Amino acid sequence: MSGLKLITAGNPGDHRPHHGVGGIRGGAIMGLIIGLLVLWVVLVIVGFTIKALLWLAIVGIVLFVVTGVFGAIRGRAVR
Repeated sequence: MSGLKLITAGNPGDHRPHHGVGGIRGGAIMGLIIGLLVLWVVLVIVGFTIKALLWLAIVGIVLFVVTGVFGAIRGRAVR
């Protein structure tokens, strides 16, 4: 087979299934969501510890809830 036919024929040896969005596996997405949840908890703790940064605690709580809801919805969709 000539070089051009090999290029246009694709790669028949690659039979790996694609998982998730853009080939990202569900475990990677859940790892990202868990990492974000941990980050938001840290923001909440810092915000409550330093009274001047109370707004940081509020932002952390809101982002924690939003990420948790997104993770729950995503978890149900993957199953």
